[in-house]
Amino acid sequence: MTSRRSSKAQPAPKGQASSKAKAAPKPEAAPKAQAARAERQLDPFQIVDSSFVAGAASLASLPSPASAEVAFAGRSNVGKSSLINTLVERKGLVRTSSNPGSTRQINFYEARARDGAVFQLVDLPGYGFTRRSKAEQAAWASLIEGYLRGRVTLAAVLLLVDARRGLEEDDLELIRFVEASRDVARRPVELLLVGTKVDKVPRSSLRRALDQIAAAAPRAAEGALRRAVGFSSITGEGRRDLWLAIRRATLLGVGAPAMSSDETAEDR
Repeated sequence: MTSRRSSKAQPAPKGQASSKAKAAPKPEAAPKAQAARAERQLDPFQIVDSSFVAGAASLASLPSPASAEVAFAGRSNVGKSSLINTLVERKGLVRTSSNPGSTRQINFYEARARDGAVFQLVDLPGYGFTRRSKAEQAAWASLIEGYLRGRVTLAAVLLLVDARRGLEEDDLELIRFVEASRDVARRPVELLLVGTKVDKVPRSSLRRALDQIAAAAPRAAEGALRRAVGFSSITGEGRRDLWLAIRRATLLGVGAPAMSSDETAEDR
């Protein structure tokens, strides 16, 4: 009588690989990924330290001027807090709120880059929010205008505009106010336009949206057209271009890496 073969698999001879080989170890990261990490570690723009310095609810409580400051202005729901957090690569430095108009004072922050450059970042209260009393809105306006006109260390104002909405009348008023403050005894303040939330704009129409923001703004004092930088706090798009602009405005860009290839000769 012929014996029946067992259905169980026979063990492999000693020293011979089993039919169920152990899972191969995961390969090391691709050379491109390793290079990207190495480049990131050497990126002079990387912010290695950031901190809250002071908050001022009145002009009298402003901290003493120390070095060049960059102020961030815009409507209450334009994403200023998220943008600053993305710039310094720290989620919780500037508190974000679901309630527009919650910032009632001027907040000062300091950020230090890997190459040693130190930046003073100033978060101005958002405007255009009407749920506050008229007296409170007037107090905020007085605080913002007093800072913009009288701060001797103010080097640049970054005006944040929702790329989907474009410039509104409040934004235009701020631009005109900054330009009218050029008679103050200090170096002229540079005004930079930033189109926020570009991740919500179709890629096919993004360039047109930024160009429209730039075209709608009053020209600079020397008659030059302005340029709007696109920015997304979700994807980080525009972060490097914005740091380049900040460095140039604060005269801390000496020795900084070259501009990205999509910047035009006019921007140089």
